[in-house]
Amino acid sequence: MEKIRLLPKYITILFIICIVTLIGNAFSNYQNMRKLKNENDWMDHTWTVKDHLKNVNLLIMDAENSLRGYYLSGDEIFLGPQKTALADLGEEFKLLEKLTKDNPNQVKNLTQLRMLFDRKLQKFSQEIEIYKTGGLAEVVKIIQTDEGKSIMDEIRLMDVIMEKEELELLNNRRTLFYEQHHHALWIGNMINAIAVLVLMLFYRLIQDSFVKQGKAEAALQQTNDNLEAIVSTRTKQLSVLSRHLLSVSEEEKAKLARELHDEMGASLTAINMDISMLADKLHSIEPELLAQLHRVKTTLLQVVDFKRKIIENLRPSMLDTLGLSMSLQTYSEEVARIAGLKLATEIDEDIVLKDPSWSIALFRIAQESLTNVIKYSRATHVKVSLKNNPSELCLKIEDDGIGIPADAITTTRSYGLLGMRERTLLLGGVFSAARGQGNKGTVIEARFPR
Repeated sequence: MEKIRLLPKYITILFIICIVTLIGNAFSNYQNMRKLKNENDWMDHTWTVKDHLKNVNLLIMDAENSLRGYYLSGDEIFLGPQKTALADLGEEFKLLEKLTKDNPNQVKNLTQLRMLFDRKLQKFSQEIEIYKTGGLAEVVKIIQTDEGKSIMDEIRLMDVIMEKEELELLNNRRTLFYEQHHHALWIGNMINAIAVLVLMLFYRLIQDSFVKQGKAEAALQQTNDNLEAIVSTRTKQLSVLSRHLLSVSEEEKAKLARELHDEMGASLTAINMDISMLADKLHSIEPELLAQLHRVKTTLLQVVDFKRKIIENLRPSMLDTLGLSMSLQTYSEEVARIAGLKLATEIDEDIVLKDPSWSIALFRIAQESLTNVIKYSRATHVKVSLKNNPSELCLKIEDDGIGIPADAITTTRSYGLLGMRERTLLLGGVFSAARGQGNKGTVIEARFPR
Protein backbone atom coordinates (compact mmCIF):
# COMPACT_ATOMS: atom_id res chain seq x y z
CA MET A 1 0.00 0.00 0.00
CA GLU A 2 1.41 3.38 -1.01
CA LYS A 3 2.09 5.70 1.92
CA ILE A 4 0.38 9.11 1.69
CA ARG A 5 2.93 11.90 1.94
CA LEU A 6 1.81 14.69 4.32
CA LEU A 7 2.86 18.32 4.31
CA PRO A 8 5.60 19.33 6.77
CA LYS A 9 4.26 20.39 10.17
CA TYR A 10 5.77 23.88 10.01
CA ILE A 11 3.85 24.63 6.80
CA THR A 12 0.61 23.45 8.41
CA ILE A 13 1.30 25.61 11.50
CA LEU A 14 2.06 28.67 9.37
CA PHE A 15 -1.11 28.07 7.39
CA ILE A 16 -3.19 27.87 10.61
CA ILE A 17 -1.56 31.05 11.95
CA CYS A 18 -2.34 32.85 8.70
CA ILE A 19 -5.98 31.71 8.81
CA VAL A 20 -6.37 32.71 12.48
CA THR A 21 -4.75 36.08 11.78
CA LEU A 22 -7.07 36.81 8.88
CA ILE A 23 -10.12 35.73 10.93
CA GLY A 24 -8.97 37.97 13.81
CA ASN A 25 -8.53 40.89 11.45
CA ALA A 26 -12.00 40.31 10.00
CA PHE A 27 -13.50 40.18 13.53
CA SER A 28 -11.69 43.38 14.49
CA ASN A 29 -13.00 45.15 11.41
CA TYR A 30 -16.49 43.90 12.22
CA GLN A 31 -16.25 45.28 15.77
CA ASN A 32 -15.03 48.63 14.48
CA MET A 33 -17.95 48.82 12.07
CA ARG A 34 -20.38 48.06 14.89
CA LYS A 35 -18.86 50.77 17.08
CA LEU A 36 -19.00 53.23 14.22
CA LYS A 37 -22.64 52.36 13.66
CA ASN A 38 -23.39 52.85 17.37
CA GLU A 39 -21.68 56.23 17.25
CA ASN A 40 -23.78 57.24 14.27
CA ASP A 41 -26.89 56.00 16.08
CA TRP A 42 -26.03 58.16 19.11
CA MET A 43 -25.49 61.18 16.89
CA ASP A 44 -28.90 60.57 15.35
CA HIS A 45 -30.30 60.12 18.86
CA THR A 46 -28.90 63.48 20.02
CA TRP A 47 -30.25 65.33 17.00
CA THR A 48 -33.61 63.59 17.41
CA VAL A 49 -33.85 64.75 21.04
CA LYS A 50 -32.95 68.29 20.01
CA ASP A 51 -35.54 68.21 17.23
CA HIS A 52 -38.29 67.06 19.59
CA LEU A 53 -37.34 69.75 22.12
CA LYS A 54 -37.62 72.33 19.36
CA ASN A 55 -40.98 70.89 18.37
CA VAL A 56 -42.20 71.23 21.98
CA ASN A 57 -41.11 74.88 22.05
CA LEU A 58 -42.75 75.54 18.69
CA LEU A 59 -45.98 73.95 19.85
CA ILE A 60 -46.02 76.14 22.98
CA MET A 61 -45.30 79.22 20.88
CA ASP A 62 -48.06 78.29 18.43
CA ALA A 63 -50.47 77.83 21.34
CA GLU A 64 -49.45 81.21 22.81
CA ASN A 65 -49.82 82.97 19.45
CA SER A 66 -53.24 81.41 18.87
CA LEU A 67 -54.39 82.71 22.31
CA ARG A 68 -53.28 86.22 21.43
CA GLY A 69 -55.33 86.07 18.25
CA TYR A 70 -58.28 84.86 20.27
CA TYR A 71 -57.87 87.65 22.82
CA LEU A 72 -57.70 90.30 20.15
CA SER A 73 -60.56 89.03 17.99
CA GLY A 74 -62.71 87.09 20.41
CA ASP A 75 -63.17 84.43 17.72
CA GLU A 76 -62.72 80.88 19.09
CA ILE A 77 -61.49 79.73 15.70
CA PHE A 78 -58.09 80.99 16.78
CA LEU A 79 -58.09 78.37 19.55
CA GLY A 80 -57.69 75.59 16.94
CA PRO A 81 -53.81 75.69 16.89
CA GLN A 82 -53.87 75.80 20.70
CA LYS A 83 -55.91 72.61 20.92
CA THR A 84 -53.75 70.93 18.28
CA ALA A 85 -50.61 71.93 20.16
CA LEU A 86 -51.97 70.48 23.37
CA ALA A 87 -52.65 67.14 21.65
CA ASP A 88 -49.23 67.04 19.93
CA LEU A 89 -47.38 67.94 23.11
CA GLY A 90 -48.46 64.68 24.69
CA GLU A 91 -47.01 62.69 21.78
CA GLU A 92 -43.79 64.68 21.83
CA PHE A 93 -43.26 64.05 25.54
CA LYS A 94 -43.90 60.33 25.08
CA LEU A 95 -41.21 60.20 22.39
CA LEU A 96 -38.81 62.17 24.59
CA GLU A 97 -39.43 59.74 27.47
CA LYS A 98 -38.47 56.83 25.20
CA LEU A 99 -35.36 58.61 23.95
CA THR A 100 -34.11 59.59 27.43
CA LYS A 101 -35.14 56.57 29.51
CA ASP A 102 -31.54 55.23 29.65
CA ASN A 103 -30.17 58.54 31.01
CA PRO A 104 -31.23 59.33 34.63
CA ASN A 105 -30.20 62.97 34.33
CA GLN A 106 -32.25 63.47 31.22
CA VAL A 107 -35.23 61.71 32.82
CA LYS A 108 -35.01 64.17 35.71
CA ASN A 109 -34.66 67.13 33.36
CA LEU A 110 -37.58 65.93 31.23
CA THR A 111 -39.75 65.64 34.37
CA GLN A 112 -38.99 69.26 35.30
CA LEU A 113 -39.63 70.34 31.72
CA ARG A 114 -42.97 68.53 31.75
CA MET A 115 -43.91 70.31 34.98
CA LEU A 116 -43.03 73.66 33.43
CA PHE A 117 -45.17 72.91 30.41
CA ASP A 118 -48.01 71.83 32.64
CA ARG A 119 -47.73 75.14 34.49
CA LYS A 120 -47.68 76.97 31.17
CA LEU A 121 -50.75 75.10 29.99
CA GLN A 122 -52.54 75.83 33.28
CA LYS A 123 -51.62 79.49 32.75
CA PHE A 124 -53.22 79.33 29.30
CA SER A 125 -56.39 77.83 30.79
CA GLN A 126 -56.56 80.53 33.50
CA GLU A 127 -56.13 83.30 30.96
CA ILE A 128 -58.93 81.89 28.81
CA GLU A 129 -61.33 81.74 31.80
CA ILE A 130 -60.38 85.27 32.84
CA TYR A 131 -60.89 86.49 29.27
CA LYS A 132 -64.33 84.94 29.16
CA THR A 133 -65.40 86.55 32.49
CA GLY A 134 -63.43 89.79 32.66
CA GLY A 135 -62.52 90.57 29.08
CA LEU A 136 -59.31 91.65 27.47
CA ALA A 137 -58.38 94.17 30.17
CA GLU A 138 -58.17 91.53 32.84
CA VAL A 139 -56.09 89.27 30.62
CA VAL A 140 -53.67 92.13 29.93
CA LYS A 141 -53.21 92.62 33.66
CA ILE A 142 -52.28 88.96 34.10
CA ILE A 143 -49.90 89.07 31.15
CA GLN A 144 -48.19 92.18 32.55
CA THR A 145 -47.28 90.27 35.72
CA ASP A 146 -44.49 88.50 33.65
CA GLU A 147 -45.34 85.19 35.27
CA GLY A 148 -45.85 83.58 31.86
CA LYS A 149 -42.57 85.05 30.60
CA SER A 150 -40.65 83.61 33.54
CA ILE A 151 -42.14 80.18 32.87
CA MET A 152 -41.03 80.39 29.22
CA ASP A 153 -37.56 81.45 30.31
CA GLU A 154 -37.38 78.41 32.57
CA ILE A 155 -38.58 76.22 29.71
CA ARG A 156 -35.90 77.59 27.38
CA LEU A 157 -33.28 77.11 30.10
CA MET A 158 -34.36 73.52 30.59
CA ASP A 159 -34.19 72.96 26.82
CA VAL A 160 -30.64 74.27 26.84
CA ILE A 161 -29.75 72.02 29.78
CA MET A 162 -31.16 68.93 28.07
CA GLU A 163 -29.43 69.75 24.79
CA LYS A 164 -26.16 70.33 26.63
CA GLU A 165 -26.60 67.01 28.44
CA GLU A 166 -27.09 65.22 25.15
CA LEU A 167 -24.06 66.92 23.62
CA GLU A 168 -21.89 66.03 26.59
CA LEU A 169 -23.04 62.44 26.42
CA LEU A 170 -22.32 62.41 22.69
CA ASN A 171 -18.85 63.88 23.22
CA ASN A 172 -18.08 61.31 25.91
CA ARG A 173 -19.15 58.48 23.64
CA ARG A 174 -17.21 59.97 20.74
CA THR A 175 -14.07 60.22 22.88
CA LEU A 176 -14.52 56.61 23.97
CA PHE A 177 -15.09 55.59 20.36
CA TYR A 178 -11.90 57.30 19.19
CA GLU A 179 -9.93 55.63 21.96
CA GLN A 180 -11.35 52.23 21.07
CA HIS A 181 -10.88 52.95 17.38
CA HIS A 182 -7.22 53.86 17.95
CA HIS A 183 -6.77 50.67 19.97
CA ALA A 184 -8.51 48.65 17.25
CA LEU A 185 -6.33 50.25 14.57
CA TRP A 186 -3.22 49.33 16.52
CA ILE A 187 -4.45 45.74 16.91
CA GLY A 188 -5.45 45.64 13.22
CA ASN A 189 -2.04 46.86 12.14
CA MET A 190 -0.38 44.26 14.32
CA ILE A 191 -2.61 41.58 12.81
CA ASN A 192 -1.82 42.80 9.31
CA ALA A 193 1.88 42.82 10.10
CA ILE A 194 1.66 39.23 11.34
CA ALA A 195 -0.31 38.27 8.22
CA VAL A 196 2.29 39.95 5.98
CA LEU A 197 5.09 38.18 7.87
CA VAL A 198 3.37 34.81 7.49
CA LEU A 199 2.76 35.45 3.79
CA MET A 200 6.43 36.39 3.36
CA LEU A 201 7.41 33.14 5.09
CA PHE A 202 5.06 31.26 2.80
CA TYR A 203 6.59 33.01 -0.20
CA ARG A 204 10.10 32.17 1.00
CA LEU A 205 9.17 28.53 1.59
CA ILE A 206 7.51 28.26 -1.82
CA GLN A 207 10.51 29.97 -3.45
CA ASP A 208 12.89 27.57 -1.70
CA SER A 209 10.69 24.66 -2.76
CA PHE A 210 10.76 25.83 -6.37
CA VAL A 211 14.52 26.33 -6.22
CA LYS A 212 15.02 22.86 -4.78
CA GLN A 213 12.64 21.40 -7.33
CA GLY A 214 14.47 23.23 -10.11
CA LYS A 215 17.81 21.92 -8.88
CA ALA A 216 16.39 18.41 -8.60
CA GLU A 217 14.93 18.64 -12.10
CA ALA A 218 18.22 20.00 -13.43
CA ALA A 219 20.13 17.20 -11.72
CA LEU A 220 17.63 14.66 -13.05
CA GLN A 221 17.89 16.14 -16.51
CA GLN A 222 21.67 16.04 -16.28
CA THR A 223 21.48 12.42 -15.17
CA ASN A 224 19.10 11.64 -18.03
CA ASP A 225 21.39 13.40 -20.48
CA ASN A 226 24.34 11.46 -19.15
CA LEU A 227 22.38 8.22 -19.35
CA GLU A 228 21.24 9.05 -22.87
CA ALA A 229 24.81 9.84 -23.83
CA ILE A 230 26.00 6.60 -22.25
CA VAL A 231 23.22 4.63 -23.93
CA SER A 232 23.94 6.32 -27.25
CA THR A 233 27.62 5.58 -26.89
CA ARG A 234 26.96 2.00 -25.86
CA THR A 235 24.47 1.62 -28.72
CA LYS A 236 27.03 2.90 -31.20
CA GLN A 237 29.64 0.61 -29.71
CA LEU A 238 27.26 -2.35 -29.86
CA SER A 239 26.29 -1.41 -33.40
CA VAL A 240 29.93 -1.31 -34.43
CA LEU A 241 30.58 -4.53 -32.55
CA SER A 242 27.54 -6.20 -34.11
CA ARG A 243 28.56 -5.02 -37.58
CA HIS A 244 32.06 -6.27 -36.89
CA LEU A 245 30.78 -9.63 -35.63
CA LEU A 246 28.55 -10.05 -38.66
CA SER A 247 31.41 -9.07 -40.92
CA VAL A 248 33.76 -11.48 -39.13
CA SER A 249 31.09 -14.17 -39.27
CA GLU A 250 30.67 -13.73 -43.00
CA GLU A 251 34.42 -13.66 -43.47
CA GLU A 252 34.80 -16.84 -41.41
CA LYS A 253 32.02 -18.49 -43.35
CA ALA A 254 33.65 -17.44 -46.63
CA LYS A 255 37.02 -18.67 -45.38
CA LEU A 256 35.52 -21.96 -44.25
CA ALA A 257 33.72 -22.31 -47.58
CA ARG A 258 36.97 -21.74 -49.46
CA GLU A 259 38.80 -24.25 -47.30
CA LEU A 260 36.07 -26.81 -47.77
CA HIS A 261 36.04 -26.13 -51.49
CA ASP A 262 39.80 -26.12 -51.95
CA GLU A 263 41.11 -28.70 -49.50
CA MET A 264 38.18 -31.00 -48.94
CA GLY A 265 37.11 -30.68 -52.56
CA ALA A 266 40.57 -31.60 -53.81
CA SER A 267 40.72 -34.58 -51.45
CA LEU A 268 37.31 -35.81 -52.50
CA THR A 269 38.22 -35.39 -56.16
CA ALA A 270 41.42 -37.39 -55.65
CA ILE A 271 39.48 -40.12 -53.85
CA ASN A 272 36.98 -40.21 -56.70
CA MET A 273 39.77 -40.55 -59.27
CA ASP A 274 41.43 -43.36 -57.29
CA ILE A 275 38.11 -45.17 -56.98
CA SER A 276 37.56 -44.85 -60.75
CA MET A 277 41.05 -46.24 -61.50
CA LEU A 278 40.58 -49.05 -59.02
CA ALA A 279 37.21 -49.87 -60.53
CA ASP A 280 38.73 -50.19 -63.99
CA LYS A 281 41.32 -52.67 -62.68
CA LEU A 282 38.76 -54.73 -60.73
CA HIS A 283 36.30 -54.80 -63.58
CA SER A 284 37.45 -58.25 -64.75
CA ILE A 285 39.26 -59.54 -61.65
CA GLU A 286 36.87 -59.05 -58.67
CA PRO A 287 33.27 -58.39 -59.73
CA GLU A 288 32.03 -58.48 -56.12
CA LEU A 289 34.56 -55.90 -54.96
CA LEU A 290 33.63 -53.78 -57.96
CA ALA A 291 30.01 -53.62 -56.80
CA GLN A 292 31.11 -52.51 -53.32
CA LEU A 293 33.42 -49.99 -54.92
CA HIS A 294 30.51 -48.53 -56.91
CA ARG A 295 28.52 -48.16 -53.65
CA VAL A 296 31.50 -46.34 -52.12
CA LYS A 297 31.64 -44.05 -55.12
CA THR A 298 27.92 -43.33 -54.82
CA THR A 299 28.36 -42.42 -51.14
CA LEU A 300 31.32 -40.24 -52.09
CA LEU A 301 29.22 -38.36 -54.63
CA GLN A 302 26.58 -37.81 -51.94
CA VAL A 303 29.28 -36.40 -49.66
CA VAL A 304 30.42 -34.12 -52.47
CA ASP A 305 26.84 -32.90 -52.98
CA PHE A 306 26.45 -32.36 -49.23
CA LYS A 307 29.71 -30.43 -49.20
CA ARG A 308 28.41 -28.22 -52.01
CA LYS A 309 25.26 -27.44 -50.03
CA ILE A 310 27.30 -26.59 -46.93
CA ILE A 311 29.50 -24.27 -48.97
CA GLU A 312 26.46 -22.59 -50.49
CA ASN A 313 24.97 -22.04 -47.04
CA LEU A 314 28.24 -20.66 -45.72
CA ARG A 315 28.81 -18.37 -48.66
CA PRO A 316 26.27 -18.19 -51.53
CA SER A 317 28.59 -18.35 -54.49
CA MET A 318 25.71 -17.46 -56.78
CA LEU A 319 25.79 -13.89 -55.37
CA ASP A 320 29.20 -13.43 -56.93
CA THR A 321 28.23 -15.01 -60.23
CA LEU A 322 24.50 -14.30 -60.72
CA GLY A 323 23.97 -11.16 -58.63
CA LEU A 324 21.38 -10.48 -55.91
CA SER A 325 18.19 -10.57 -58.00
CA MET A 326 18.91 -13.83 -59.85
CA SER A 327 20.34 -15.49 -56.72
CA LEU A 328 17.21 -14.59 -54.75
CA GLN A 329 14.99 -15.87 -57.57
CA THR A 330 16.92 -19.15 -57.87
CA TYR A 331 17.10 -19.77 -54.14
CA SER A 332 13.37 -19.06 -53.66
CA GLU A 333 12.45 -21.47 -56.45
CA GLU A 334 14.66 -24.19 -54.99
CA VAL A 335 13.22 -23.78 -51.48
CA ALA A 336 9.65 -23.75 -52.79
CA ARG A 337 10.31 -26.88 -54.83
CA ILE A 338 11.82 -28.77 -51.91
CA ALA A 339 9.07 -27.66 -49.42
CA GLY A 340 6.20 -28.09 -51.90
CA LEU A 341 5.14 -24.43 -51.75
CA LYS A 342 3.50 -22.41 -54.48
CA LEU A 343 5.84 -19.49 -55.17
CA ALA A 344 5.18 -15.99 -56.50
CA THR A 345 8.02 -13.53 -57.02
CA GLU A 346 8.30 -9.83 -57.84
CA ILE A 347 12.04 -9.23 -58.02
CA ASP A 348 13.44 -6.26 -59.90
CA GLU A 349 16.38 -7.23 -62.09
CA ASP A 350 18.11 -3.84 -62.27
CA ILE A 351 19.41 -3.85 -58.70
CA VAL A 352 23.09 -3.01 -58.50
CA LEU A 353 24.72 -2.82 -55.05
CA LYS A 354 28.33 -1.66 -54.86
CA ASP A 355 28.85 -2.94 -51.30
CA PRO A 356 28.79 -6.78 -51.16
CA SER A 357 27.62 -6.62 -47.53
CA TRP A 358 24.25 -5.28 -48.69
CA SER A 359 23.74 -8.25 -51.03
CA ILE A 360 24.73 -10.71 -48.31
CA ALA A 361 22.43 -9.01 -45.73
CA LEU A 362 19.41 -9.00 -48.04
CA PHE A 363 20.02 -12.60 -49.07
CA ARG A 364 20.43 -13.71 -45.44
CA ILE A 365 17.16 -11.96 -44.44
CA ALA A 366 15.31 -13.70 -47.26
CA GLN A 367 17.01 -16.99 -46.43
CA GLU A 368 16.02 -16.80 -42.74
CA SER A 369 12.45 -15.77 -43.62
CA LEU A 370 11.97 -18.69 -46.01
CA THR A 371 13.44 -21.06 -43.42
CA ASN A 372 10.86 -19.84 -40.88
CA VAL A 373 8.10 -20.30 -43.44
CA ILE A 374 9.09 -23.93 -43.93
CA LYS A 375 9.54 -24.62 -40.18
CA TYR A 376 6.61 -22.85 -38.56
CA SER A 377 4.05 -21.30 -40.88
CA ARG A 378 2.23 -24.34 -42.34
CA ALA A 379 1.78 -22.21 -45.43
CA THR A 380 0.86 -23.33 -48.96
CA HIS A 381 1.76 -20.11 -50.74
CA VAL A 382 4.71 -17.78 -50.35
CA LYS A 383 5.55 -14.55 -52.12
CA VAL A 384 9.01 -12.99 -52.37
CA SER A 385 9.38 -9.42 -53.59
CA LEU A 386 12.39 -7.14 -53.93
CA LYS A 387 11.52 -3.67 -55.18
CA ASN A 388 14.04 -1.05 -56.20
CA ASN A 389 11.91 2.08 -55.61
CA PRO A 390 13.26 5.63 -56.13
CA SER A 391 13.11 6.37 -52.39
CA GLU A 392 13.93 2.97 -50.90
CA LEU A 393 14.90 -0.63 -51.43
CA CYS A 394 12.18 -2.95 -50.08
CA LEU A 395 12.41 -6.68 -49.40
CA LYS A 396 9.14 -8.45 -48.47
CA ILE A 397 8.31 -12.10 -47.80
CA GLU A 398 4.63 -13.02 -47.35
CA ASP A 399 2.94 -16.33 -46.62
CA ASP A 400 -0.60 -17.62 -46.00
CA GLY A 401 0.21 -19.72 -42.94
CA ILE A 402 -0.99 -19.65 -39.33
CA GLY A 403 0.68 -16.31 -38.67
CA ILE A 404 3.47 -15.24 -36.37
CA PRO A 405 2.63 -15.43 -32.61
CA ALA A 406 2.33 -12.07 -30.83
CA ASP A 407 4.97 -12.99 -28.25
CA ALA A 408 7.46 -13.98 -30.95
CA ILE A 409 7.53 -10.39 -32.23
CA THR A 410 8.72 -8.93 -28.91
CA THR A 411 10.53 -11.80 -27.20
CA THR A 412 14.29 -11.66 -27.06
CA ARG A 413 14.50 -15.41 -27.67
CA SER A 414 13.37 -15.15 -31.30
CA TYR A 415 16.94 -15.28 -32.54
CA GLY A 416 15.95 -15.51 -36.18
CA LEU A 417 13.89 -12.30 -35.99
CA LEU A 418 16.61 -10.61 -33.92
CA GLY A 419 19.22 -11.50 -36.53
CA MET A 420 17.09 -10.15 -39.38
CA ARG A 421 16.28 -6.98 -37.43
CA GLU A 422 19.95 -6.45 -36.53
CA ARG A 423 21.09 -6.87 -40.12
CA THR A 424 18.45 -4.36 -41.23
CA LEU A 425 19.29 -1.79 -38.56
CA LEU A 426 23.03 -2.02 -39.25
CA LEU A 427 22.33 -0.94 -42.83
CA GLY A 428 20.14 1.96 -41.64
CA GLY A 429 16.90 0.22 -42.54
CA VAL A 430 13.56 -0.43 -40.85
CA PHE A 431 12.50 -4.00 -40.07
CA SER A 432 8.96 -5.19 -39.30
CA ALA A 433 7.35 -8.56 -38.67
CA ALA A 434 3.58 -8.77 -38.38
CA ARG A 435 0.51 -10.74 -39.28
CA GLY A 436 -0.83 -10.35 -42.77
CA GLN A 437 -4.11 -8.89 -44.00
CA GLY A 438 -7.13 -10.31 -42.17
CA ASN A 439 -4.85 -11.47 -39.36
CA LYS A 440 -3.68 -14.37 -41.56
CA GLY A 441 -0.17 -15.36 -42.48
CA THR A 442 3.02 -13.43 -41.80
CA VAL A 443 4.64 -10.46 -43.49
CA ILE A 444 8.39 -9.89 -43.07
CA GLU A 445 9.53 -6.53 -44.43
CA ALA A 446 12.88 -4.75 -44.56
CA ARG A 447 13.03 -1.22 -45.95
CA PHE A 448 16.27 0.58 -46.72
CA PRO A 449 16.09 4.33 -47.53
CA ARG A 450 18.27 5.47 -50.39
